Amino acid sequence: MPSSEEPGTKESAAGSRNTTTSTSATNTSRLRTNYDWIDFDALDLEWKHTDNTNNTNPRAVAMAAECRRRLTAATQQIVERIHTLKENENEEVEGEEVEEDNDEKDDDGNHTTTKKMKKTKTKQKKPSIGLILSGGVDTCAILDAAVSLGIVFDVAITCVIGTTSPDELYAKYAAYKYRHTGVIQHHVVVRLTHADLVEQYLPHTIRTLAVWDGMTIRNSLVISAAFDTAAHYGVTDVLVGDGADELFGGYTFTWGTPDMDPTVWKQKRDKMCQNWTFATPQLAAAYGITAHGPFMEPTLMVDWALQETQRHDCIRDQTAAIQLLLGQPYARSTTGKVLLREAFVTGSSWRRKDPIEVGSGATRIKNDTYWTTCPAPYTLSDADFHTAIRQLQTEDHVTIKTKENFINLRIYREIFHGLTHAERRRLPPGQGCIDCCFELQPTQMFCYMCGAYPAQRTVHVIE
Repeated sequence: MPSSEEPGTKESAAGSRNTTTSTSATNTSRLRTNYDWIDFDALDLEWKHTDNTNNTNPRAVAMAAECRRRLTAATQQIVERIHTLKENENEEVEGEEVEEDNDEKDDDGNHTTTKKMKKTKTKQKKPSIGLILSGGVDTCAILDAAVSLGIVFDVAITCVIGTTSPDELYAKYAAYKYRHTGVIQHHVVVRLTHADLVEQYLPHTIRTLAVWDGMTIRNSLVISAAFDTAAHYGVTDVLVGDGADELFGGYTFTWGTPDMDPTVWKQKRDKMCQNWTFATPQLAAAYGITAHGPFMEPTLMVDWALQETQRHDCIRDQTAAIQLLLGQPYARSTTGKVLLREAFVTGSSWRRKDPIEVGSGATRIKNDTYWTTCPAPYTLSDADFHTAIRQLQTEDHVTIKTKENFINLRIYREIFHGLTHAERRRLPPGQGCIDCCFELQPTQMFCYMCGAYPAQRTVHVIE
């Protein structure tokens, strides 16, 4: 692999990833990039930190400060744990003994050969820590916390799919802002077309997660690309932003309304967090990497957030100035994660919450029109699609609504030799999930296998 100091080169082991090192004359920092340097200071960007921050509310100030303290401590705790685990691994292999032949003389001066045990010394391996830098509120908060702690990320990775990624500029600005601190050694922007993303990662991601749900797979393709790149650069451990949206009301469906009972909002939030699942650990492990989420640290973040934060700490109704794209005007809107936005002053503090597929630009693959014209072997005409889903419904009692879902299911059946799962049961027709017949828990409304929602055939009223 060419040295990162060699400008204008590509590292072929990274596949279609462009890993050119920037040679811009303005990049005099300690940061290496694989893209042309942008002088953000010359763009006269508009920020809304002062307008949005509620400095007149003592509770808001206190909660933001506590959020900052806790996320910083959680980040430090994770990095210390990574180093401790690696030190323990090194100690385990350093004491290995091997036999060694020794040519010696006896008392009469004759040569003899004896066996002697000798301890070997192995070179200690240091962990290589990376950051998945989407340029969103959550990962930029982790980055800001890392700066205050003097933590160094060997690689920060941003995935850009196609040409419509809002994440790209926000992530590049984040790297630029801290370019003189050394917190990021190398910022890599992974560029893929939608066809590249599907070809390189779709079967692998379905095999790893053992589901065909369109939303889960679509977002996980981007994460797979990020972890593949991290593994290429020798990263052993990666920090991710999982958990913040669930804890602090990041998703639009968690905002509720200004007049709702705050107790009801908290109950719904708490229940979601108690039952949360993330694909990230499985995807990371598939590439030999361990993923760590500072927001998911049980005592420092999760317990505190569930016990202490209320809707008014997390949600601001209609008054927050929110930006859709870096450099574009702000608009007043309802938004979540307010205490986290106020806790860390970053270039992404007041950007819109975008799911992974939107932020990266991958969202196009959910449209049927994409699969109509995409490269083989995934091309699917409207006529073939409608014929196939009628057959699935009749013969296998599976309901498919989109081409993306059909392609995912086709790959799933090829990999797992049918509609089987190692842990989940498929029930007879008329039972289980309304779209795929896989077993559901009594209160489970979302099917993890196919993505049906609501997935129950009968709505259960839970007191």
